[in-house]
Amino acid sequence: MLRAMANIDTEIAIEPAGPFSWEGALDVLGRWEPVRRHGAAPDGSVRLAFPLDGDHAPAALALRFDGRVLRGEVAGTDRLDAVARQVARVFSLDHDGTGYPSLASRDPELGRLMAALPGLRPVCFTSPYEAAAWAVISPRIGMAGAAVVLERLVAEHGHRLRVAGAEVGAFPAPERLLRVRSVPGLGAEKVARLHAVARAAQDGLLGAERLRALGHEAGPASVRALPGIGPFWSQGVYLRGCGIADVFPDEPLALAALGHLHGLGDRPSPDALAGLTDRLRPYRMWACFLLRVASGRGLIPGVAGRAGAIRRAAGAHQRPARRSTTGAKSSAQPSQTVT
Repeated sequence: MLRAMANIDTEIAIEPAGPFSWEGALDVLGRWEPVRRHGAAPDGSVRLAFPLDGDHAPAALALRFDGRVLRGEVAGTDRLDAVARQVARVFSLDHDGTGYPSLASRDPELGRLMAALPGLRPVCFTSPYEAAAWAVISPRIGMAGAAVVLERLVAEHGHRLRVAGAEVGAFPAPERLLRVRSVPGLGAEKVARLHAVARAAQDGLLGAERLRALGHEAGPASVRALPGIGPFWSQGVYLRGCGIADVFPDEPLALAALGHLHGLGDRPSPDALAGLTDRLRPYRMWACFLLRVASGRGLIPGVAGRAGAIRRAAGAHQRPARRSTTGAKSSAQPSQTVT
């Protein structure tokens, strides 16, 4: 449960409910390309910058965790409550995690991973707006290439702010993004798609609360209306842009990890999958994230080192969209977002 407090007029404080590992979050920040530019300083602090929900005004903060409370020194805005809500969503602290440890007793195999990665919660995009921009940038140029393009966009067109003695860059607000005419590394079609993302953000169509309120089917469907964003990425924007806690997506690597964890191979049958994921409520997305991270750390035999092969196999055997465990139609499109 989010408890955000303004202790002084430039500071926020967020107290997690339930287990939370700041070290685990920093590890993800250092590996996941969409957010890697926000990586940790040597002292374990993080400097984060982003357009704020709503008006897209740039905000920056220096975050530190004291073992009990996540504290942040804020610059660029006096909307401290809005900053606290957005930061809490990025680190999945806007959900009450006190019931999360009970998943270990319901699924002992998953419990083994929870013990190996204690307190790990999903790290999300800073907003659905930035998630949608990444969804447009990243296809067909690879994660590393997309990260270079993103950093260039921030450096050349973003907002520069100074917080805790250091300069940081926030992704361009929609009005700035609409003024960008070319981006090295992106073709004209992708630039036009970025403009469509910017207009959708200006119109409020990419607001996290709006998408959350639409729900697990209409939320991704709304994002899918944007040019260049298909079923896979519309779900990604919804799940990792809005910080959804209780969906298990039809995502090849997570499905394979769950399957191998229980001796069922890369693609568990629909009935087996439903049985496995039902016991993970109301933290199915948290469990999915844990499985993906554990796969990347070599903790699941049969999956370690096979991420690329699993995605390629899923793409080669792509079927008509089927219903996921949420009831929403989804695609077997290989993942482009790894931790």
